[in-house]
Amino acid sequence: MPDFTDDDLLTSAFADFSNEASTYVKPAGTTAARATVQHRRKVRTIAASTLAALAIATPVAAYAAGGGESNGPPATPGDSPSVVQTTTPPASPTTEASATPSAPDGRISKTDLGKATLSIPSWPKGFAAGCPHGSVKFNGGKAGDTGSLKLQGDPVYIDVDHDGAQETVMLLSCSPQGDDFKVLAFDRDASGKIVTLGQVVGSAGNEGRQGVDIETIWEVQAGDNGQVRVDVGEYRPCCDNAQASQHQWRTYGWNGTAFTQTGGPTTFGPSPYVTELTSTADKLTMTATGSGTWQGTVKVTVHNNSQFATPGKLRVGLGLPLAWTVQVVSGCTIAPEDQPGACLSGSIPAGGTKVFTFKVTSPTAPELTESSVYASAQDDKGASYPGHDQKPGKFQIVRG
Repeated sequence: MPDFTDDDLLTSAFADFSNEASTYVKPAGTTAARATVQHRRKVRTIAASTLAALAIATPVAAYAAGGGESNGPPATPGDSPSVVQTTTPPASPTTEASATPSAPDGRISKTDLGKATLSIPSWPKGFAAGCPHGSVKFNGGKAGDTGSLKLQGDPVYIDVDHDGAQETVMLLSCSPQGDDFKVLAFDRDASGKIVTLGQVVGSAGNEGRQGVDIETIWEVQAGDNGQVRVDVGEYRPCCDNAQASQHQWRTYGWNGTAFTQTGGPTTFGPSPYVTELTSTADKLTMTATGSGTWQGTVKVTVHNNSQFATPGKLRVGLGLPLAWTVQVVSGCTIAPEDQPGACLSGSIPAGGTKVFTFKVTSPTAPELTESSVYASAQDDKGASYPGHDQKPGKFQIVRG
C-alpha cells in the first residue's frame, strides 16, 4: 500500500488545480473581474468533481491492492446493505405412517345368517332353558330339533363399535312354550368368519317378573351414532294369554366390552292391557217347574277398577255344571262355544260398572249350593288379557 494517505492525495490534487488556475488571473477592470469570477467557479466545479471521483476510487483501489476477499467488495457510501435470502427445502420424513387396515365388512345378509353356525348365548331359566345355545348350526333361518330357534324379521346394519364398518344386528326368538327373545350383534373377523360381537338385550323368560322385566321384544332399528333402538314389552304371552305388553323404545350402545342401555325409559308404567275387575253376583234361587226342571235368575255386577277402559271384549262366565243351560236376559250375548255359562260384551270404561242378568235351568233338582262368576277381557282370537289381583266372585244357590 502507498505511504501517503487519502488526505495527502486530495491535497496534492487540489494544489495542482490551483497552480494551473493562477496562471490565467489578469486584473483588467470590471469585465475582467467578471470573467475571472466565472473562471474560478468553473475551476471549483471541476475540482469538486475530481475530488468526488477520487473519494470513490480510493477504497476500490485499496480493495484491489489487497487482493480481494471472499466476502466481496466493501459497500460504497449511500448504498443500502443488501440481504440475500436462501430457501432450505424441508427435510423429508425419515419414516412413513403405517396405513391402518380397514375393518372387515360386518354386513351379513339374512340368507347367510340363516345357514351359518352362530354363537348363541345361554337363554334364561324356565321354559327357554332348553333353547339352542353355544355353537348352533342354522338351516333355513331356523335351528334346534323342532326349529324352535328362529331369525325374526330383517337384519339391521349399524356401526356399533365405531370401527368404520357396519355390523349386523338381528332379533332371534325361541318358542318352547311361549316366546323368548334375544337381540344379537354379529360381525366378521379378518378371515371373513361370522362372529358374535355381543348380546344387545334379551327377555327375562317365564320366571321373570311380568309387568317389570323385559318379556317381549318387538323390533330392532338403527339409532344415531352407532346406537341400537329396541322396541320392548313387559309381558310374556303364553298358552291362552293375550299379549298385554306395551311398546317401549329403549336405546343400547357398545362400550367396548358389552352393550348397555344408553337411552329411553328404564321402567314400565301401568299397562292398559291389564284388567282390574271385580265381579259379584246375587243369590241364585232355583224353583221347580211342572216339567221336572228347575229354574232361577241371577244378577251379576262387574266393576272396572282400572284407570283404563277394558281392552278387547268383556267375557262374563258362570261356573255351572255342563248339563245346565244359561240364557241371557240382559247385558251381553251368549257365545255358543262357551256354553253353558259365558257371554261377551263391550268394553267397560275406566271406573265403570256393568250389570248382567242370566236365566239358569237345571235338568234336575240342584245339588250345588255355591258357584263362581268370572269376568275377563279377551282379544279377537279369544285369548285372555292378564288381570291384576283379580279373583272370581262367589254366589249362593238355594232351592226355592
